[in-house]
Amino acid sequence: MNDRISKIVAALYTFFSGFGLDAYPEDTVPDDATLPYITYQIAVPEWRGKTSIYARVWYRSTSFAAISAKVSEIGDAIGEAFCIPVSGGAVYLYKETPFAQFMPQPGDLTLKCMYLNMSMLAHV
Repeated sequence: MNDRISKIVAALYTFFSGFGLDAYPEDTVPDDATLPYITYQIAVPEWRGKTSIYARVWYRSTSFAAISAKVSEIGDAIGEAFCIPVSGGAVYLYKETPFAQFMPQPGDLTLKCMYLNMSMLAHV
């Protein structure tokens, strides 16, 4: 894998796994994974280019309290911008509008999912 891509992939994992939940790139969640967890998109922008990315926070609950608190924690961490230092540069995350939205899961009222809308700039 290209060194630049490896740095971006590692930076995204570092960020999303830093909230006390397991974090997985989209479509790589192990069959035996237990909720709650975070899934996130891996995207690679052009040098100093900006790209859209998303993450999803997953909980099993009859309430929105826990998932809302976790989404707020992630949003607060990003703030105006979050810098993830990498060797030779940095990856920046920004909240987009809307930052978070509920994704209903048909047929399962206890499975909660919040979609997080962000953009990423990679100076790597």
